[in-house]
Amino acid sequence: MSSEVIVHPFGDIEVALIEVVRHAIEQECRVRSIVGERRSIPADSYARQRAQYRAATFLNELARNSSKERIRLGVANVDLFVPDLNFVFGEASSRRRVAVFSIARLDPQFYGEHANPKQLSQRCMTEAIHEIGHVFGLGHCNRADCVMWFSNTLAGTDRKGPKLCETCAQRLDCQSKASLPLSSALISHWG
Repeated sequence: MSSEVIVHPFGDIEVALIEVVRHAIEQECRVRSIVGERRSIPADSYARQRAQYRAATFLNELARNSSKERIRLGVANVDLFVPDLNFVFGEASSRRRVAVFSIARLDPQFYGEHANPKQLSQRCMTEAIHEIGHVFGLGHCNRADCVMWFSNTLAGTDRKGPKLCETCAQRLDCQSKASLPLSSALISHWG
């Protein structure tokens, strides 16, 4: 493969969770994945009026060190948003070869529930693979059991899981070998 994914934790995220994400990317996307340096939450990303963090600021931070051969995935522990949406699970830019997702709303504890590390890991794998799929130019899939299905709720994320459908897996394989995104659009969405 000519591409490599570097996973960068933003803030305090357990090493074991980052390793789960890294391994899932290698298994499902069939690209080499390594853990990069831990980064601080970008100070200018915080929007006081919303008490949330701008996802675009994380993408900008990751893009500063991006290259054609490497994809950078940020994993944040803060609540992300984009303009005109209440929140996003993640965001990606195929043109800049960067993506970010947040564990905040994926964690049952965010909603006052008991900790569930297995469920959190599953959701993180799903969102990581979804965002990496967008970096490789995959759009949203019409199959509800495909990781590329658009989900704007945790129930949707849980239902689809971290696996690509056969069609999306073939497209991803072609794209990762070519190392060129299908589209150059910035993809902002819930997940």
